[in-house]
Amino acid sequence: MMKIGLIGGGVGGLTLALSLVKEGYRDIHIFESSKEISELGVGINILPHAMRIMDGLGLLESLVEASVETESLSYYTQKGQLILSDQRGVNAGYSWPQISIHRSALIQILYSAVIEELGKEKIHTDCRLTGFESQPGTPVIASFSERNEEFDLLVGCDGIHSEVRKTMYPNEGAPKWDGITMWRGVSWMPASSVFESMIIAGKSEHRMVMYPIKKEPDGQYLVNWVAKHKTSSAQEMPRQDWVHKVDKREIPEHFNNFEFLKISELIAKSEAIYKYPQVDRDPLPAWHYNNVTLLGDAAHPMYPSGSNGASQAILDCESFVCSLKEEKDLGAALTRYEEERRTATSEIVLKNRKAGPERCIDVVEERAPNGFDDISQVISKDELESILQDYKKVAGFDRNTLGNFKKPVSA
Repeated sequence: MMKIGLIGGGVGGLTLALSLVKEGYRDIHIFESSKEISELGVGINILPHAMRIMDGLGLLESLVEASVETESLSYYTQKGQLILSDQRGVNAGYSWPQISIHRSALIQILYSAVIEELGKEKIHTDCRLTGFESQPGTPVIASFSERNEEFDLLVGCDGIHSEVRKTMYPNEGAPKWDGITMWRGVSWMPASSVFESMIIAGKSEHRMVMYPIKKEPDGQYLVNWVAKHKTSSAQEMPRQDWVHKVDKREIPEHFNNFEFLKISELIAKSEAIYKYPQVDRDPLPAWHYNNVTLLGDAAHPMYPSGSNGASQAILDCESFVCSLKEEKDLGAALTRYEEERRTATSEIVLKNRKAGPERCIDVVEERAPNGFDDISQVISKDELESILQDYKKVAGFDRNTLGNFKKPVSA
């Protein structure tokens, strides 16, 4: 039986472990540099194409129960004028929902499922990879802070600061920052139609994103929010300036103008606010080296435009395991996986640099900076739909693509 090492215990690593188990692989070891499997206390979206895969892993019910189903995504100008409301998930006719969920809840569901399948002894925390050695036809030697281990296959699921990627591309340098700083938090808010679904508002220099990730029986919502503001010119971003907690007074006063979204109340009610740069990396010419490959943000870190990063990691898992199962040898499997996913995700990375589906807001702001009386006089419905559908097609969750998959019928 193949011995597989997964570097990183986030969404990609845990989902890949479950996907491998489903196909009969058992000698799987997950290595996480942190002392415990955990995530920042903020929200995340999982789109219908990724929920299809989660359904196949038996996690659909638990994920839906722990989340809020996203029924629509509405785009507004910074003045609060509605540009477009896009129906999402089951509400848009998909067989699977789109959900918004607390990252820690998602990780806990995945982590519990992995422990149930593999046992806790297969998850190694406080274990940081420092490098690897790989030669054709021989096991890869993975070096950790206190020991070395051999694997038939090593997969880097270790995020944008991937040590696996760094070993493969030692001269790549730091992630690329576009000059936009993001402040992020979650807040308990009273029942209000403002918090029922997902909203993106404002132009590229200052934008608000907000959506509910949990709903209580009394109608209260736990709302995830992101304030994005252009603070610098584009440049590289060293790791030491990465994610950290900040005082709410640091958030630019301009966001107080978004009162139609109750932003000042959202910020005031956040117990913790995290600050981090909007970064990605250039697409790579290759993902695998002998018996080592990359997955998720380690392979294709992208801007959060489109709320698509975690979903693409989940799609990677399906492609990876299918390739491993159907190809006769490991080299062919890794080549097939890369051919299926590298070009597709590279296109998303580049689309997100141009704001992804949020480009519809920028187009309206350019044409009508002082607002409008009738949105159809600024941009046609067909043009708006074209922007959104183009992104959905590139990202793989347009209804025509997902229509080829049928939801299993319950017995």
